[in-house]
Amino acid sequence: MMKLVASYFKSLEYEVLIEPNLNFGRADLGIYKDGKRNLFIEAGTVSISKLLINLSSMESSDILVVLDSNHAIEFSIRYVNAKQ
Repeated sequence: MMKLVASYFKSLEYEVLIEPNLNFGRADLGIYKDGKRNLFIEAGTVSISKLLINLSSMESSDILVVLDSNHAIEFSIRYVNAKQ
């Protein structure tokens, strides 16, 4: 699954990194392009606790959870309120 996703973004001239660091843990893939929001991809299973921590701390990023070849969930993190 990761090869398919990586190939797709490489064909669109994005930079693709394997297992980039997140605020908590690592993603399966990191997708980067100047002028675009950072996209982090989790393929298959994902830790809910890791996902929640990263969703609450990674401003201006997107996280795509690819469950299988037919299902995906995208989270767009716009603003993180630092006052908790």
